[in-house]
Amino acid sequence: MFRDSYDSLGTRSLPGRDRSSPSSPICSMSHAGRRENASGQISGHETLPVSFSDVPLFDGDDDDDGERTFQYTLAIIKPEVARLMYKVECVMAQNGFIVIMVCGQTYAFLSYRHLTVKEVLRLSRDQATEFYAEHALAPYFTRLVDHMSGYPVVVYVLSKRNCVEEWQRLIGPENVPRAKRLFPVSLRAIYGSEPGPDPVANAFHGSDSPAAAEREIKFFFPSIKMDAIANGEDDLVEYIKDTMMPTISKGLSEMFNIQPNDPLRWLGNWLLTRDL
Repeated sequence: MFRDSYDSLGTRSLPGRDRSSPSSPICSMSHAGRRENASGQISGHETLPVSFSDVPLFDGDDDDDGERTFQYTLAIIKPEVARLMYKVECVMAQNGFIVIMVCGQTYAFLSYRHLTVKEVLRLSRDQATEFYAEHALAPYFTRLVDHMSGYPVVVYVLSKRNCVEEWQRLIGPENVPRAKRLFPVSLRAIYGSEPGPDPVANAFHGSDSPAAAEREIKFFFPSIKMDAIANGEDDLVEYIKDTMMPTISKGLSEMFNIQPNDPLRWLGNWLLTRDL
């Protein structure tokens, strides 16, 4: 059933990776309070005591010890969960991860009578062997390579404060039975199908260190400049903190004073008149 559903996706294997030419990419970069009187009616308005620009935008914004810094990591949705990529992306967003890049080929997918577009990647056997070379002596290595090259996967570059550790925490232990027993709300516990301890059909991959993240990202995006990603993230955070949040805070304060009938529409129209 699973195989049949993927045979019709129209995905194709990528050209073989030339080991003598490290610049040949596997993927291209896609890249106010209310006061009430005794009768319960509103008698006036107050300005908001705290503006959005005063509230930390990300966890650890006020930390000066440098222990929680912006990082990036490589995340892979393995074949058994690839068709649920949109659901997984919602979980990523809900947990504060920013998708920097997605590696794959675009295809049309008919689901519940709706035509949607997704990006997946079909690794060749050689590419899977090279990526998982550090597991070459493990008894499950051949099965891992077969699994990762047999069906489509989805590859992401994610960013967040302390991203490597946070993604590992979200997906849970490599051992699916252990994840189900000790971390039942982790992604591997929920979606992993591996019956034993081997890290094969455990639904997700995540870099286990910043050094591994850099190495694995360059495997899929060999032409990427890691410093450029970091600088881009810093610029984005500064823009949100210095420009967007003060403007939104001002708009919310005005909205609470005016009390429009449709607050959401009013705020949207108000923002459209501002030069952000």
